Amino acid sequence: MVEINEKLSGRYKILRPIGQGGMANVFLAQDLILDRKVAVKVLRFDFQDNQNAIRRFQREAMSASQLLHHNIVEVYDVSQENDQQYIVMEYVEGTDLKTYIKEKSPISLELVVNIMSQILSAIRIAHQQNIIHRDIKPQNILITKDNEVKITDFGIAVALTDTSITQTNTLLGSVHYLSPEQARGNAATIKSDIYALGVVLYELITGTVPFDGESAVSIALKHFQESFPRIKDSLDYVPQSLENVVLKATTKLQADRYESVDEMLQDLRTSLSASRMKEVLFVPASQNEKTLVLKPIKPLINKNKSHPHQEKKKQKKVDEEIVVYDELPPLVKPRRSNRILKLLFLILSLLTLALAGYWAFNQVILQATVPDMENMTQAEAEQALKDAKLTLGEVKHVWDESIEKDKVVKSEPKVGNKIDKGKKVDLYISDGKQLVKLENYVGEDYEKIRRSLMSYGKTDANGKNIDTFIVERRDFWTNDPDQVGKILDQSIEPGTQVIPSETQITFTVGVASDNVQMQDFSNLPLKMVYTFAEAYGLSISESYTNDDYIPEGQVISQSPASGVELSPGDTIEVVVSSGPSEESITTTKIPTYIEYVPRYAENDPNQNKPLSNVIQIFIGDANNNINEVAEEFEITQSQNLEITLYIKTNSVGQYRIVRDGQVIEERNDVQPGE
Repeated sequence: MVEINEKLSGRYKILRPIGQGGMANVFLAQDLILDRKVAVKVLRFDFQDNQNAIRRFQREAMSASQLLHHNIVEVYDVSQENDQQYIVMEYVEGTDLKTYIKEKSPISLELVVNIMSQILSAIRIAHQQNIIHRDIKPQNILITKDNEVKITDFGIAVALTDTSITQTNTLLGSVHYLSPEQARGNAATIKSDIYALGVVLYELITGTVPFDGESAVSIALKHFQESFPRIKDSLDYVPQSLENVVLKATTKLQADRYESVDEMLQDLRTSLSASRMKEVLFVPASQNEKTLVLKPIKPLINKNKSHPHQEKKKQKKVDEEIVVYDELPPLVKPRRSNRILKLLFLILSLLTLALAGYWAFNQVILQATVPDMENMTQAEAEQALKDAKLTLGEVKHVWDESIEKDKVVKSEPKVGNKIDKGKKVDLYISDGKQLVKLENYVGEDYEKIRRSLMSYGKTDANGKNIDTFIVERRDFWTNDPDQVGKILDQSIEPGTQVIPSETQITFTVGVASDNVQMQDFSNLPLKMVYTFAEAYGLSISESYTNDDYIPEGQVISQSPASGVELSPGDTIEVVVSSGPSEESITTTKIPTYIEYVPRYAENDPNQNKPLSNVIQIFIGDANNNINEVAEEFEITQSQNLEITLYIKTNSVGQYRIVRDGQVIEERNDVQPGE
């Protein structure tokens, strides 16, 4: 059982719970070595003897650790302590997509496409590594405040080539996203993930799941018996091209679905383009050929019965033995003189008093106790010795990891010892934590240097090194075999004196080149491009331009395109949005004439005193809202008026004149400078 403030492996301090699942609990923790927040997923205590659960837990770690992608939660560490399995992962500050949909729905279609594109991009990488997620649902997708997606929980992901794992009905917990073939008990495939992705896209658009019911079985039946609900029946503003992406991903037959996630991604990206607005409804090819008769699911009935088995225990009889001892006559004590006993007692008492008096004299008058001077300054320690009738001996300086510099570490003799008054006591003064001079490690074997630095310092009671260096590794992909495994750069200059336990040194290490495919960073933050480039030894060339639609700091275009193979040292060129362009504003003056219309009060039947007209001017331009009064005044005679509009380039201005509550003039198409 994991407790708050517990330290796993002496490194990960548990701060608070942040989530729980069927087999594991997730905690926010502090990595005490790298000083960063991490998420620690711990297998629940009641599953620690369940070998299937342990294998699934380990499989999650293996599956996720194979995947390096900015939209997949990164796995940092996998370990166990006291038979407790745990995974240390990247901490994503945000919420899960299920909660996000509940709070934000309805979501703009542009944002829907952006979020779904990130999800598809991540799953595409997994499929390229022959890994099927098998449990895609909004609860397993995290999203940050910047709308960056992170996919997690590869606990039931399985390699396409893995034939050792038996397919079971363990997916009923995610039945809202279950493909028809999985509901029928068949093995999951890439197209099963595509079906679940289609359901997630449906939920992003509509805010609800397509099928719901009173039980998991009833929902599963709907997935392969009922037609997938139409989005446009309730949301007519959704273009047919976007709904078609959902319909093609969620067809009953796998043959009618997208062949790959990449195909679905390419279709989604153009679903909001003007050229596809008049697209016709998608109809699966199989519906034009024949009607498919589906067999219902039959529940499995377990006919095995267990029978109790009882055994009778035999009892053995043990004979009791009676042992008889000879009786002895009572002893007769000889009579002694009481006077001799009294004399001996008196002598012993006098000796005891004499010894006690000598001991007291020696302790109080002749000897002193060495005081506790730890953490005192030298001056304070000298005063403490003087008060105890002792004198200062040698002052020695030592390194110490816990005692502050210039404070007493210990004394010799030790605190509490009794010594003759006036004797000398040696003090050991701290010089602080020991400084170590760093060498030049460039060109050295990384593993050898890492072991050397990590073994530096003292060891605790369990033999574990403490007060050691914090060593961080950064891989650099290289084609030079002589650089593989060697340190190419170090973050701290050689010759620098440092305190090991407070020093993190990062080594750049050569890693054998393995070509990587370029990813699609459209509409994603520039920092994601840098994360990708650093991992594979790539360079980045960036330029900036204004864009009215893509937010500042996100990628507009890239070269090379997604899917192109890259080698270490290659350069990625990206064009980044610097936000909307600054539009110029043109001052436009519109002359107009307002006619006065006489009106009279009810108590003025002879119309002797005409009332004024109330005039209201409404303006819609760069500075004004057409729904708010820009100017209001009264007139008692007709007059000319000039309305000033401030109109942005490529925009139009509006104005409306109201007299006594009636619109007398209105324009919605005033051009700049007319």
